[in-house]
Amino acid sequence: MVTLLVIQPILARLEEDRVREHLRLDYPSFCEKVAQAGDIVCVLDTFSYLFSGHTAERFADAARSAIGRGATLRIMLLDPDSLAAQQRSHELSADVRREIMRNLRDLRRLEAQLPRERRQQLEVRVYAAAPSIQLYRCGERMMVSFFPVDRLSGEGQQLEVRITTPLGSFVSERFAELWSSGRSINELLTTHVQLLEEESGENAGAPMRLEYVRYDGSMYVCDQRVVVELARRRDRPLRVRLDGRADQVFELEMIGAAEERLLQRISTAYSEKYGTDANAFVRLRPLRHGIIDTASSDLPLPRGGAEVGEGRGQ
Repeated sequence: MVTLLVIQPILARLEEDRVREHLRLDYPSFCEKVAQAGDIVCVLDTFSYLFSGHTAERFADAARSAIGRGATLRIMLLDPDSLAAQQRSHELSADVRREIMRNLRDLRRLEAQLPRERRQQLEVRVYAAAPSIQLYRCGERMMVSFFPVDRLSGEGQQLEVRITTPLGSFVSERFAELWSSGRSINELLTTHVQLLEEESGENAGAPMRLEYVRYDGSMYVCDQRVVVELARRRDRPLRVRLDGRADQVFELEMIGAAEERLLQRISTAYSEKYGTDANAFVRLRPLRHGIIDTASSDLPLPRGGAEVGEGRGQ
């Protein structure tokens, strides 16, 4: 009896630490675990049908349940504007960027449905490094997979391990590295804009976060507040500062009917990014430093996504 009492906990611990193999990722089973979670849930993937596939509503219900229990959900997807996303699209012969954007829109919608005081418990970021590891963690256990070249990682073999195992520790450290260097969903989907006084160049009104797209080296914003402000000022210039930086000052100009072809292309880029249609866009035209200070070089475009090639909208 004494021997059994001593050995039984050791055997149980060995069983918990044992690596279990699964043929594929079971999304419904993971949703059940998320619903019972009370501490931490982590997902690291390029994009996932967990958020936008047949299990999307089931995951949303499970996430709300976990958040109600006090759990924190941290989700990392591949940056849709990165070179890594282009490479993954080539490997899968699929539009990875479109799938990632669909995930991000659905996760943003889920966040908006949460009580305001609970929204910080759902954190979503994107990473730009080449994808190498897939992670689905719920509490102390996680499902780990490595990205195959010709198929989705969720369709390949999964290794279920505890976070305390060497593999579990390695994957957790990798997730932490990517998380610390990633950018938030707000940075990806919106840009921080501050209107400026015409004469003094001082801030005018409250700062805004605006939806935007990039096309052919220029940046365009889409927001009714900016259109109204342009109409109010009429022939007077309207200038804005991005990200609170003194060297990021732009003048706004409405895209008119004379630029119909451009308007169609940025409308398409906007629809691909946000999943909705829009037909009123404002161009951010870089000012020369000489207009606002003593320098003379053109201002760089604001941060918020690398260009992916001429003629491609973001």
